[in-house]
Amino acid sequence: MYRDYLSTEKKPDEIYAPARVIPQGETPFRDEYEAYIRAYPGRGTLKVQISVARGAFPLKNVLVDVSQIYNGVRYSLYNDVTDISGIVDNMVLPARSIESTLNFDTAQIPEAEYLVTVFHPDFKELSDCTVVIHDKTETILPVSLVPLTGERDDG
Repeated sequence: MYRDYLSTEKKPDEIYAPARVIPQGETPFRDEYEAYIRAYPGRGTLKVQISVARGAFPLKNVLVDVSQIYNGVRYSLYNDVTDISGIVDNMVLPARSIESTLNFDTAQIPEAEYLVTVFHPDFKELSDCTVVIHDKTETILPVSLVPLTGERDDG
């Protein structure tokens, strides 16, 4: 799924995040995203920690993609690779405000859920792990990857 992030020109077996593009002008998600921001005015952060051997060793150069399904369409909000500590953090995401959780009229709004996909060519891909973000809270998602057995297809 994420083989295009594998760059053989730079260093073999290292994954690089795509160049960040700053949206300019109108985007297909703009109107829907503004409505989503109004419904979810709070902000929470997400930190993803990737390791192997049940958390014993951090794993660098793992692609982490944070997406959301909104009105039946999947939107990728963040893609980054883990650092030497196996961490991608400071991902600020919309969440329900604390006030809306205390108000009966807005209590029916569902929690802000995001999908996290983790990819490294030497490990089994973890797809669509659901994480809930809360206002003024850092959510930490620890992920332990399982090595692939046998030879890789690309050599």
